[in-house]
Amino acid sequence: MTRFMRNWATRLFAAALISAGPVWATPPQVVTVEDALFARNADTLFLLRTITDNHGLHMVRQTDTLLIHRSLAGGDDRGFRGVARVIDFGPDGAPRVETLPLQDPANPYDLFAGADAWPLGAGRIALPGEVPVTLDRTGLEYRPNPAIPSGPAYRLSAEDLAARIEDTLRAGRQILPPHALGGGSTGADAFDPAAFDPVADCRPDAAMRLFHADTDPALVRLTCEDEESGQRATLWLVLPQL
Repeated sequence: MTRFMRNWATRLFAAALISAGPVWATPPQVVTVEDALFARNADTLFLLRTITDNHGLHMVRQTDTLLIHRSLAGGDDRGFRGVARVIDFGPDGAPRVETLPLQDPANPYDLFAGADAWPLGAGRIALPGEVPVTLDRTGLEYRPNPAIPSGPAYRLSAEDLAARIEDTLRAGRQILPPHALGGGSTGADAFDPAAFDPVADCRPDAAMRLFHADTDPALVRLTCEDEESGQRATLWLVLPQL
């Protein structure tokens, strides 16, 4: 083998190691939040929140589930209850799965009998490309029929929007606080409820009108991502009628 071929092979091998390095490196700890519509009754919206945490490890995934009670009149959260906390340690875990104890865990399906609730399906959700929603420094606005100026409109001011996002994320972490693997100290929370700038970091990607009462609000889904930390949240917001 000539010197040229040896040097070329060495460079190729080094490049392969460099490109493969991040695969084996310890990943950053990333926490994500995702809310899903579950049910409603005359005055309350019920959501299921899933919080995932990789604990900075490749094979570990903790999944926390919360039931949220949100006022349809004011849009503020009225209560949180834990549903489940499960840690998956991956195929090499012994045991693979650990279930963390909860005091008085909620069964969301009890709402149908206990709270006179009915399911919220996805059939009436406007999807990306169909969502006439504007998000700017003045607030979040949804006009289902933008071609009709006198048609229904729903709006949340920029101040209220920022407060709702931070408040609901902070409350969720307080109800189910971070868990340290092995029972050690948790230290600082890797998830920052105040990290999102609604205009710079969030985008509306779905909307739904509610029709039970004439005064019903609309619901708009925002997906927010902080590029620096990697944390991500998908949230449904209540927008009152204008």
